[in-house]
Amino acid sequence: MTNLTAALDLNAALAVALEATKAGCAVLARGRSRLARVHTTTKSPGDITTELDARSEAAIFRCIRQAYPDHARLGEESGDSAGDSGASPFRWIVDPLDGTVNYVRGIPYYAVSVALEMDGEAVLGVVADPSRREFFTAVRGQGAFCNGRPLHVARRARMDEAVIGTVVPPPKWPGMDGYLAQFCGVARSAAGMRRGGAAALDLAYVAAGRLDGFFVVSLKRWDLSAGALLVQEAGGAVADIDGHPDPLHANRLAAANAILLPALLERLQSR
Repeated sequence: MTNLTAALDLNAALAVALEATKAGCAVLARGRSRLARVHTTTKSPGDITTELDARSEAAIFRCIRQAYPDHARLGEESGDSAGDSGASPFRWIVDPLDGTVNYVRGIPYYAVSVALEMDGEAVLGVVADPSRREFFTAVRGQGAFCNGRPLHVARRARMDEAVIGTVVPPPKWPGMDGYLAQFCGVARSAAGMRRGGAAALDLAYVAAGRLDGFFVVSLKRWDLSAGALLVQEAGGAVADIDGHPDPLHANRLAAANAILLPALLERLQSR
C-alpha cells in the first residue's frame, strides 16, 4: 500500500461510498413510481439519459463532497471536476444509473456504480443492484463481498462450459462490425451468451461466479472501474482486449478467472 492510500482510511471511504450509493438508489426508487412522467433525452440511438440520472449523481456526489471535498470527481452526467483544493491523486468515478433503458422500461437489471481511484487505479468500488437490494463491494487487497458475503469468481476453465456476458454497442457505433465478429467468435465456442444491459452489474456477476466471463468494447470508465475491481478482488482477472497493460486504457475490457481469460481473449483478438 502506498503512503497515499495508507493516509486515507479505505474502510472509512468505503462507508462513505456505500452511503452515497444508497442515496443514489433512493432517488431511483422514488422515480420508479412516476416513470411515465420522467423526462428522457436520447444521446444517440440506443443510448438515453433521464432527469433521474442527474438527480442520482447529484445525491451521490453530495455525500462524497461532504466527506472528501478535496477529491476530484468524474460522473457520467457532470463530467470531470477537480476537488476544492485543485489537483488530487484521488478521483471518485460515478455512474448514477447504469442500464437506463432497462430502468425506464421496468426491466429490473440496472445499477449504481461508485469507485475511488488513486492515480488512475481503483482502490475501492461499490456496485448496487436496487432491484435485488444487493450491494457488491471491494477494497483493494481486502476481497470482494455481496451484502457482507465473500465473493469468488467461477472456476470453469473451458469455453464450451462458460456463460459469457457482453454489452452490445448502440446501433450507430462505428465499431459495430468488428464487435459483431468478436461476438460470433465467442458465441461459437461458449456454452451461452448473456446481454443484461448494465455492464457494472455484469462485472459484479462475474465476481459472484454467476457469469464466467464478460467483454465490452464500447463503454466508458464510469461503467467499468468499480466492477473491474470487484472481479480482481474476487480472484479473477481483467485485461485490455488489445493487450495494453492498463485494463481500462481504452475501456475495451475482458474479464474472467485467470485460466479462462486467455481463451476468451484469443477469440476476441482473432477476428
